[in-house]
Amino acid sequence: MVLMRTYKSKLALFLAVVLTLSLLLISVPVFALTSPTSQSITSLYMSNWTNAMNIWMASKLSQNDTGTFGPRIGEMRISDDYTTNQIVDYSSFFRNETSSTKYDQPHNFNSEAYYDNNGILRTKYLDYSGTNMPITVTKDFAMVPNDNFTVATFTFTNPTGSAIDYNMLEQIHVNNKTKGGTNQTNTGSYDAARNTLFVNMSNSGQYYVALGAYQTMDGYQVADDTQSSLAASDVAAWYTFDNNGTVKNNASKTAVDISVAFQDRFTIPANSSVTRSFVATVRNSLANAQSSIDTARAQTASYWFTQTGTSYTNWLTGTGKQTVNFTDTGINDTYKRGLITIKNSIQPTSGAMPAATNPIAYGYKVWARDSAVTAMALDQAGFTAEAEKYWYWLQDRQLSDGSFKTTFDLWTNNYVSFVEPEHDSIGIFLIGAYLHYVKTGNTTFLNNIWTKYKKSADFIWSNLGSDPYQFGVPDNSIWEENVEYNAFTQAVYVAGLDAAQYMARAKSLNSLADDYNGAASKIRSSIQREDTWNPKGLWNVVNNYYNRAVTTSGGANTLVDASSAALMAYGVVDANSSRASSHNNKIKTNLQHDNYGIARYDGDTFYYTASFSPAGNEAQSDEPSWPQMSLYMALYHLDRGETASALNYLQWVVSRTAVGYMSAGEAVSRITLKPLPSTSVEPVTAAWFVLTALQYEGKADIRITPPQSNSGAYKAITVTTTVANDLSQWSNVPYYIDKVSDSSSSSADTDIKRVYVSNDANNLYVRIKNNSGTLSGFNTTPRFGMMVYAEDFKHSAASSKSTGMYGGTLDRPFQYLVGRWSDGTNLSKFNVQSGNWTFTNHITGVTIPQWDTTTGEMEMVIPLSQLASSAVATGDFSNLNIVLIRQNPSTLAWTEDDRIALNYRITTTGEAWYYGNVE
Repeated sequence: MVLMRTYKSKLALFLAVVLTLSLLLISVPVFALTSPTSQSITSLYMSNWTNAMNIWMASKLSQNDTGTFGPRIGEMRISDDYTTNQIVDYSSFFRNETSSTKYDQPHNFNSEAYYDNNGILRTKYLDYSGTNMPITVTKDFAMVPNDNFTVATFTFTNPTGSAIDYNMLEQIHVNNKTKGGTNQTNTGSYDAARNTLFVNMSNSGQYYVALGAYQTMDGYQVADDTQSSLAASDVAAWYTFDNNGTVKNNASKTAVDISVAFQDRFTIPANSSVTRSFVATVRNSLANAQSSIDTARAQTASYWFTQTGTSYTNWLTGTGKQTVNFTDTGINDTYKRGLITIKNSIQPTSGAMPAATNPIAYGYKVWARDSAVTAMALDQAGFTAEAEKYWYWLQDRQLSDGSFKTTFDLWTNNYVSFVEPEHDSIGIFLIGAYLHYVKTGNTTFLNNIWTKYKKSADFIWSNLGSDPYQFGVPDNSIWEENVEYNAFTQAVYVAGLDAAQYMARAKSLNSLADDYNGAASKIRSSIQREDTWNPKGLWNVVNNYYNRAVTTSGGANTLVDASSAALMAYGVVDANSSRASSHNNKIKTNLQHDNYGIARYDGDTFYYTASFSPAGNEAQSDEPSWPQMSLYMALYHLDRGETASALNYLQWVVSRTAVGYMSAGEAVSRITLKPLPSTSVEPVTAAWFVLTALQYEGKADIRITPPQSNSGAYKAITVTTTVANDLSQWSNVPYYIDKVSDSSSSSADTDIKRVYVSNDANNLYVRIKNNSGTLSGFNTTPRFGMMVYAEDFKHSAASSKSTGMYGGTLDRPFQYLVGRWSDGTNLSKFNVQSGNWTFTNHITGVTIPQWDTTTGEMEMVIPLSQLASSAVATGDFSNLNIVLIRQNPSTLAWTEDDRIALNYRITTTGEAWYYGNVE
């Protein structure tokens, strides 16, 4: 019995422990780190932030790369002549002397590379012809910010129980730009005091390249790279290294084709590591090259790695910089490293950015559109200096009519012929430059950029009137396939013109702002127009989504296209509208693969069988996922407050990054579930991730809410004393959103969220929805009121006033005011007499304004006769300010707390409506 009791007590204790652990596992959320893929990036830009750029490259930039190089720095350029790459390659070669194994055909190496959070480029040599080396070899680079050199440190790690005798060759082969032409000779030399190899390329009209060592080396070689004779003193270093692991120690050579190298043989103890460090530079004079080498070698290599880390930390976290703090640190790393990769991709002199850090597919092209989005992300993340440089760069590329060409050369800024036109860059320029102004408040920037900014806005506005389909100018848009009225471009036209309204107002050009509003409203209404109307709109009324485009002949391109989600991303269509919901559900149904990956459009064969795919069949199927499209979907969910859904898309993007959380390029294979190397890293994809992560934490928002919209819809509403019973009548009436959380008092009760407006022959109908979803009852604190300020629909010369009854600023001068206070029982009218708002009469014959305390919904009916000096007619316009007022419960003072501005047109039956959004 004692034994049995002991057994039972132990069993009970065991079960209790198991139960406790189970409960802990259930009750405590587990936040797993999202990991990247095993696919490495094959090319990355490096920058010193001031006047020099390098490009690191793997053995194969893509699957169809036929080059013979290995992992290397493949390019070194300086601002004195960005157009010339000063080197052929800066490469490394190895020998395992213990096993008599040569690793000196570096093209046989696989490798990986990524930026860490300190801005250090970490690279690793992987297998050699499919076989792993017995040691691990890493090579880390610090292109030191604001200095003129790059430090490289190898770490050779021996995990075995026996020492290994190893040998290395570190070589720079310079690029004589006259080779094959005039064949000017250059001179290489060894400076023993500096332990540095110099190449003087001034004779070929170039500069000084230097390679220095931080430790004593066994040998050096200044060579004629065309010399292969082992007996020659100037033989290229590789030949003797391949032969017996040595070099000739030749100290000087003048030739057309120069290479310089260091060689070192060393022992790696068992279970230990050995490091070797070097410094490389390109400078415009020998004195400057010597100075850079002296500066670099005056400190240890590790010192420069620390300095680089400090510089990047300060850059990432300085004043005004935005960080993110997700529980999933994979998101945090993807965010930081995306910014670091972008920083290193920026041409430091001009501010331009390449389409991809891999030049094999797109070369050194700068896409005006993509880089504008990247600059927008930099602004939102607080890197306004880098963004501003790009906005100035872009304005300088503007054509005389206000438009832009599609692509430019990173090094010369010259136009590079490509698909034309892609006018989406116009809209994004307008959006981005405005958001930069909002972020910085820099009136100097506004004044400097205004002439070019206005010209771009005018391009959209002035071309609108002659268009038979009532859209902005057609173009090839984001996918560069057909000149159509593409949803993507039309979206950024609208958002861009809405941004231009604000910029014009900042310049006190209110009439011009009204012109831009008219153009934006017209395009917005065309977007929302059904595709069964004549002319057709973009709304597919049968299947409930936005078509890709209206063709230039007026037909409907009904392709389901994920880029049309830009309508929501830029705030042109309210994410909370029914149309946005059904549209994004359609995208998910048709295009979502690999959990949360979203393809561009139905049947997309780019990266698969399309003849113009960057590297042939990389994706292994049609419809590869584009992370940018998944991030549009994440933003859509964030705009709706659906953070859990948004997080799924963010984490999916992280899970499809390359080694070290390097951002993907354009696409991810839904077969291999890995990013496609030929266009990786794409800075704009990293930029969309930055924007989405920031918006998730409430630190960014690129949606443009217009300061004014045109409106007009013919529909009678029967307003009763029970608001809830009336709301179904408003279901198809266009509504207009207002910025939320912007009420003067910070009260959500008097913070306008959206308004609906319609008319019939006699009345104007107004519905207001507040941000809180609740309101005080009749004559209950805090008291509020709903008001409409209006111009005379007949535009008489009656007195007007641009401040409200309680001193608040209105959008413009108004002649009439009607309103109801929550402690009153009348709809009252006022006009301006002797400069003051003066009561004239109570309005009768209609239901007085009503509200619902449980939903924050308000309704008003205003006879049109009360807003005009004579009978109104179809087509009459009036600017309106719809205002919520609030009484301070403590001081009892009233204030205009929030307002929304509309330009309302009297509409009749059978006419197309202005939009707005549709509930």
